[in-house]
Amino acid sequence: MTDKEIFDRVVTIIQERQGEDFVVTEALSLKDDLDADSVDLMEFVLTIEDEFGIEISDEEIDHLQSVADVLQAIKDKI
Repeated sequence: MTDKEIFDRVVTIIQERQGEDFVVTEALSLKDDLDADSVDLMEFVLTIEDEFGIEISDEEIDHLQSVADVLQAIKDKI
C-alpha cells in the first residue's frame, strides 16, 4: 500500500466525521483542529485499527498528535 493510499483512507475516515469539505493535511492536529476529546480519539483509533487491520497500543495513542503521526503509526505496522 502506498503512502498516498494510506493518506487517502485516513482522509476519508476523518471526512466521514467532519464533513466532505473538511480539508485534511498531515499537519492537522487531532485534538485542536478536530476538536477531538479522549472518546473521539479512541473511536478514531479503533476505526483506523479496523480499516488497516492493525493494533495501536495505549502508549502509541498518547503520542498521536497529528495526522502525520497517525500515518507513521500505520506505516510502521503494515
